[in-house]
Amino acid sequence: MNQDRQISLKEYLPLFLLLCFSGNPLIASEGYSKMLLVIYTFGFVLYVRYVLGLKVPERMLTIFWVVVGCIITLVVFQHILLGFVSYPGVMALILKVLLGLFTLLYYMDKKIDILEAYIKVMAFLVVASLPFWLINHFGCYGKSITFNDLKTFFFYTSYPVGEGLSSYMAVRNAGMFWEAGAFSGYLILALAFVALKNGRFQIGNFKREVFWITLGIITAMSTTGFLALLFILNIYVFQNYGIAKIIIVPLTFLVIYLGYSKLDFMQEKIIQQYQESRELSKSDISNTRFGAMTMDLQYIKSQPFTGNGLDAKTRYRFHPWINTDIGHGNGMSNFLVYWGIPFFLFWMFCVYKASRTISQSNVVSWCVLIIVLILLQGEQFLNYPMFLMLFILPYIYKVDFKFV
Repeated sequence: MNQDRQISLKEYLPLFLLLCFSGNPLIASEGYSKMLLVIYTFGFVLYVRYVLGLKVPERMLTIFWVVVGCIITLVVFQHILLGFVSYPGVMALILKVLLGLFTLLYYMDKKIDILEAYIKVMAFLVVASLPFWLINHFGCYGKSITFNDLKTFFFYTSYPVGEGLSSYMAVRNAGMFWEAGAFSGYLILALAFVALKNGRFQIGNFKREVFWITLGIITAMSTTGFLALLFILNIYVFQNYGIAKIIIVPLTFLVIYLGYSKLDFMQEKIIQQYQESRELSKSDISNTRFGAMTMDLQYIKSQPFTGNGLDAKTRYRFHPWINTDIGHGNGMSNFLVYWGIPFFLFWMFCVYKASRTISQSNVVSWCVLIIVLILLQGEQFLNYPMFLMLFILPYIYKVDFKFV
């Protein structure tokens, strides 16, 4: 791949649209969203296959059918063991993996590194969000959407503003996604991609992008995002400073401690959610990080290998009074409940394989995997095509670690 290759605005579009289907509420959370996903995915597949004339390489096609085969096998067992399967939900999941596959294929043909494109798109989304974030301090504006009574300017999801100065100061930047924690998670993923591109936790040629991405994470004020950012900062210090680590590392830990103890959305939120989770009974419902994990353990233990399926009838069968989305707060435990432990481990293997192939560093690869797992503790990223695309990502590279 030519590192000096300039990416045109038109070439950013498929990745931008993939991100729209990965959590822009106007695209992904409305009543028409599933139909829109079907129309766009099939339209994009036909465009790539017949207008651009591209064929899917055998290694990519093989892993796609392996993923689909795993899903179908799990669905069969879920139908046998639980008696019901949400087939529209299953088809939507397969379509999201397919959309990720053909997005990767598009960028392979253009000889564009999708990681670099992603980093630049996320930096742009921060820049686009900041004026709307400032406006949001004076009120909630935009088109009303059905998701959580929010409003959207498309490039920015507007939060309701409470009363008092502290409420104005606490307006969080959600970017174009369904909430600030989601925006922060996608931005953290961009920083992980910077590390993969450099083969270590360095800024390299992405100084401008890292500046905007970091600013976006700060304005999002996400607990999970801050924890992941502090984790990245510590690795950066250890990898890039020699004897200065003796001074810098203690200062970093001091900053972490002060941030954790002084920011309401850090210490107070974490302690409160943890204490609430310890008091949960089997019949209690919780949508917090710790509470959701506690609630989900009985489902994971019940069906550890085949999962409980997507439909509320089977997914919440120990809580039959739940018949709608409860705003689940832990993306990892929710995916484990849906699809079981082996399928999740398979996804983790693909994330590590992609990281190892790109960075050629075991340390960076394990750190990136940990970062991704931290992100899943806060949001349902595995419901969306961007994170599902990581199933396919390692298979766009040859054995000699060269992008093709």
